[in-house]
Amino acid sequence: MLFSTFLLTLTLMFYNCENALFSAGHVREKLTNLTRVIVAAGNGRPPAIIGLAEVENDSLMRRWTRRTPLAHWNYKYLITNSPDVRGINVALLYQPDDFRLLGHESLHVVMPGNARPTRDILHAWGRIVSGDTLDVFVCHFPSRYGGKKSSDKSRHSAHLRLRSAMDSVRLFRQSPHILSMGDMNDNPTSKQLVNDFAGYENLMLPLHKSLRHGELKFGSYKHEGEWLFFDQFIINNDSTSATVKFENPRAFVLPFMLTDDTKHLGVRPKRSHYGATYEGGYSDHLPILLDLVTE
Repeated sequence: MLFSTFLLTLTLMFYNCENALFSAGHVREKLTNLTRVIVAAGNGRPPAIIGLAEVENDSLMRRWTRRTPLAHWNYKYLITNSPDVRGINVALLYQPDDFRLLGHESLHVVMPGNARPTRDILHAWGRIVSGDTLDVFVCHFPSRYGGKKSSDKSRHSAHLRLRSAMDSVRLFRQSPHILSMGDMNDNPTSKQLVNDFAGYENLMLPLHKSLRHGELKFGSYKHEGEWLFFDQFIINNDSTSATVKFENPRAFVLPFMLTDDTKHLGVRPKRSHYGATYEGGYSDHLPILLDLVTE
């Protein structure tokens, strides 16, 4: 007798929301626009787990999940309370039927010298439909404020904090499935990023190389006319098992998320604000997606 294997694919997402703040104004329109992207990304079934960057606080997340069209999808959420000078945090939206939360913590990043405080890292772990435990880390590493070289030490400190937590999970869990997602504020080929996460797999590295070779049209972020993959998924190399696989990492884009790049060639993400001009768009980043395939 032949038995067929039933595979279930869950969509995972990371999205830098670009100043989802009450003080930025147009809050309801902003959250409704972000919801439009989230629903479209799931192709009829919104992503099971969504990491978010640049969201303000618990009040904003509560409003988003209860008083906008996102309420229809019954997401639960977690959010950090970071010392970031801009007042922004990282958060996690999740479907409790797909990710049964077991625990969570905020990981504080100690910055070097007189560097500005940065965002905490959010660590959540839960049971997925296969019965396996999935550890998810959501991060938004320090920006290049003041220049890349001068800010490298800050990102290095954040790398080490995340790396330490991921290493601890690998020691603690018998069959770890670790997924880190976030805005790394650096390319996947960055020597420092590669060295600091040696032994882990950056799923966006092949995409970044394809982008450089002209085989992809879009990254996740456009800076000075150049598409980049600052937004990334990193997994432990031993995370793939008979029951859990991470597949098909990609940037997600539809025409409504883009606008003409009048300063440079081509198109760019349609933002909420472009300088002093209100564009009524979505974000200066495109979200990235990943398939979690389980038996």
